[in-house]
Amino acid sequence: MTVANSPPPPTREVVPPWLRNAAAVGWRVAVSVLLGAVVVAVATALSTVTASILIAVIVAATFAPFVLGLRNRGWSRTAAAAAVTVGAVVIVLGTLLLITLAFVPYLPDVANWVREGIADVEQALADASIPPETIAAVDDAAAEVQQAVGAAAGVIAGGLANAATIGLLALFLTFFFLQDGDKAWGWAFHATTGRARERIWSAGNDALERVGGYLRGTAILAATDAVSDFIFLWLLGVPLAAPLAVLVFFGGFIPYVGGFITTTVLVLVTLASNGPRDVIILLVLITIMNLIQGNLLSPIVYGKTVNIHPALVLVALPAGAAIGGILGLFAAIPLVAMVLAVAGALVTILDPGPEYEAPTLVPGWLDRLAQWSWRLLVLFAVAYLAIQLLLLVPTVAISVVLAIVLAATFRPLVLALVRRGWRRGAAAVLATGGAFLLVLVIVVLAALSLVDQGSQIAATATTGAETANAAAGGMLGPLAAAAREFGTGFAAVIADVVSGLATLGVVMILSGLLCFYFLLDGDKFWHRLRGRIRRERSDEVDDAANRALGVLSGYMVGTGAVSLFGAVTQYIIMVVLGLPLALPLAVLAFFGGFIPYIGSFIVTGLAFLVAVAVGSTQDVAIMAIYTVVINIVQGNFVAPLVYSRAVNLHPAVVLMAIPAGSAVAGVLGMFLAVPFLGVIAATWRTVPRAFATNPDAGPGTPGLRAEPAAKPREFTPATEAGTG
Repeated sequence: MTVANSPPPPTREVVPPWLRNAAAVGWRVAVSVLLGAVVVAVATALSTVTASILIAVIVAATFAPFVLGLRNRGWSRTAAAAAVTVGAVVIVLGTLLLITLAFVPYLPDVANWVREGIADVEQALADASIPPETIAAVDDAAAEVQQAVGAAAGVIAGGLANAATIGLLALFLTFFFLQDGDKAWGWAFHATTGRARERIWSAGNDALERVGGYLRGTAILAATDAVSDFIFLWLLGVPLAAPLAVLVFFGGFIPYVGGFITTTVLVLVTLASNGPRDVIILLVLITIMNLIQGNLLSPIVYGKTVNIHPALVLVALPAGAAIGGILGLFAAIPLVAMVLAVAGALVTILDPGPEYEAPTLVPGWLDRLAQWSWRLLVLFAVAYLAIQLLLLVPTVAISVVLAIVLAATFRPLVLALVRRGWRRGAAAVLATGGAFLLVLVIVVLAALSLVDQGSQIAATATTGAETANAAAGGMLGPLAAAAREFGTGFAAVIADVVSGLATLGVVMILSGLLCFYFLLDGDKFWHRLRGRIRRERSDEVDDAANRALGVLSGYMVGTGAVSLFGAVTQYIIMVVLGLPLALPLAVLAFFGGFIPYIGSFIVTGLAFLVAVAVGSTQDVAIMAIYTVVINIVQGNFVAPLVYSRAVNLHPAVVLMAIPAGSAVAGVLGMFLAVPFLGVIAATWRTVPRAFATNPDAGPGTPGLRAEPAAKPREFTPATEAGTG
């Protein structure tokens, strides 16, 4: 007989508690690591942007104390940043010049001496009756080393154009980081308050001191090694002492591994040239110098700025090389120093406090990080799917994008005509016809001038670069190589355009028709879409759409005016000087003006190289003055005015958008990246509010603030197991 109020039987646990807790921690770690992997993959795909930012951050951290010193003396932000940037450029270019003059020409001789040293080692092993297997292993190692050196030389020689692009971007970014780096750091964590804000500011200063102190100290120690090894080699009479000292200097920036490799090279060259006795003397001298550095110089130079365990260094170096090649090898330790300085503060910020409800054994900061990570991964997946869908119909996607941009550009004209009594259709026809005619004229001019004379531009610019290199005594070799690579790429682009004229025609016609319909019925389309939005948010979404249209219109009109001014002035000067290729270079200048900073710099540089190739000394001087003046005026006055007012973006963001857009969508991406980011900047506050449960809460950054204790449970991959 059953008792009516008897307690229910105990619940049997299907999954043991240790497994539930392990899974609760495991999936959070997994999604956090997966988000990091996605970020690394994106950074690798945008390698030009990533490399430029890394170099600029490292250089800015190295020279930041000098900027702070000048600002403490009353200098303005811009003046202090400009002065220090010029000094940094002089130092970097001087270092590169040192490589060019003291090492690169002697690289084959160094390789030959290394091979002779390896042969001596193999002969010594054979004479000592060493087993053949050991000798074979030495042969294999030597072959791999020589192959690696050859591959590295090939990469350096073949990537000069990309290296020039990265260097140019890093130069501009270094100035911007030195000028407004503290503002950017504060903006990134603007949602933090109280103790969390103090902690992140302290972490930022710590990271700056660690990275800057590490690089300054490493440069001093590397220079000390190079000078001392040069003296040792010179006293012993070893050939190629100066090139080997340069190699030692750069090897000093790679902890442990760099010193081992450069010492091995020095030993092999000394063995081949002077014999084993001098090798022993050299090793003794290097050992004494290392003891002096380790016990006296290093503590003084580094102080308390670097605190990285050697085991972490040994792990970071191959990881950096695997991810970023040579640049990753050099940047690995500064990045580790930066991460170590900031990690503790980020954990503190992410920790929501003891009132936050988290599963057993799961730290609050890890749960918060995981909750953000898997949601960001979902958004990344949606963006990736959208891009893939657009790539399935590229002609339609490009036509729609161009039509939207043109419609936004000419919408003010249509509205002005309607206010004057025009019918909407007639105003749309006039605006579309004018836009189509303008685009057609530009395309025809480009086709007639660039297709026929594009190869001549490339050849003449290459000749000008080689002439300048010869006049400088071979010091501008990288410039000539970059010009040759640019000419090859430019010819390939022209060939692609010629082969795709039919597609270009379809895009133009389709864009024109879509632009007309957008101007005619765009408001109707928008009102229908707006009607699907909840009433309390429709007005704000409407305002965001108007801001987006204003951004597109202002950017295209402003940039078009700047580009036209640059193209016309360059054409007039070249015609007055009697220089050839004035029209095609003017067309290039117009298109280049739509690529902020970089486009104008490259096109005016081409015009200058043409003057060097075929003009007189007076022509070269006038074109040099024009090139400097037009880039200073556009880069420091016109462009910031246009971009800050039209798209409300910092120049550093504008600069990075160009190579990122190129990596995503080629030439079209370079043109549209800046207005795209401008639209995001104008509307990003509306999007979080549209998705927010409480629209009055604003976008904010809730993940950086502690939440109240009464928190509703939300679905995660572990809720089914009862772990939240």
